[in-house]
Amino acid sequence: MATKNAQADLQTVLKRAARLERAPAPVTPSTSVTETDNAALQRYGSADNPPVLIVYSLVNRPAILDLSEQRSVIGALVRGGFSVYLLAWHPPGMARRYLGLGDYILGDIADATAWIERTHQTRPHLLGICQGGVLALCHAALAGAAERPVASVTTLATPVDTASADDQLAQLARNIDFSGLISATGNITGQGLASFFAGLKPFALGPQRYGALAGLVDADDEALETFMRMERWMYDGPDLAGQAFAEFAEAIYQRNALARDELVLQGQPVRLADIKVPVFNAWAEHDHLVPPAAASGLDQLVGGPCTNMALPGGHLGLFIGAGAHRSLYPRLMDWLRNSR
Repeated sequence: MATKNAQADLQTVLKRAARLERAPAPVTPSTSVTETDNAALQRYGSADNPPVLIVYSLVNRPAILDLSEQRSVIGALVRGGFSVYLLAWHPPGMARRYLGLGDYILGDIADATAWIERTHQTRPHLLGICQGGVLALCHAALAGAAERPVASVTTLATPVDTASADDQLAQLARNIDFSGLISATGNITGQGLASFFAGLKPFALGPQRYGALAGLVDADDEALETFMRMERWMYDGPDLAGQAFAEFAEAIYQRNALARDELVLQGQPVRLADIKVPVFNAWAEHDHLVPPAAASGLDQLVGGPCTNMALPGGHLGLFIGAGAHRSLYPRLMDWLRNSR
């Protein structure tokens, strides 16, 4: 039970937080350079540098990648000398509830990589994050099979092989009728998914987290704003196109189709062995969403060289943790510079 001092500190911090700007501008400036069917392609940094295309998850908004100046993944890549592109997904709306994985992978990602290649006269590096890592791997495999490879592929916290017994999401998905679910609901609401993910780790995302908030009573506004940005990110997820959600859940979590070479998109088989370009794969050792067993076997499935890196900590620490920014991103940027 919280002490009276802790309760008082929490009340003080919450009053300060209420006075902060509700939706501050992103940390790293960007320009919208083109549109695909379901996304805006944002560019960060100079257009003269080697291009990196970030493919983020459909489940959350990408604000976690640009949370603060000190912990911005995008900012680190820009300072490292890269032109950073991000596919900022548009919410589907009910009219687009039948969008499937193939629409995003064979449509938006293919269009974005083609635009970047035309603009830079060189093929981009592909950086896929969490679910976005699966989308990136699918694109890289299909592009490799068509002899139009990307420069390299990076995957962060990406569920590749979901057969392990400690994969919570796979275990929960086993007996759900996802096709029936989306027939009844259409799209999947972001609020519903946020509540579901919070329920997977209730103590860490509840009492423990707000104990940490009380600990910011003497912190400056920047630290408090970073905390509040995280809160907004966690509980402000976008809606998902129902068809793509069901296809992903069934293929990745029920059938483990990506690892088993059984995934087919619009008639095209996805074979990870067709990825011949260099791959960099990183995961967190205590990730409750993408356990190490789900992410660490990629090197056995791709057809080219694969560099692995495991970091201590949990899922979000891979993006905002001080350790990740000290060790992961400097190493990744060195690897990218040498991967052409």
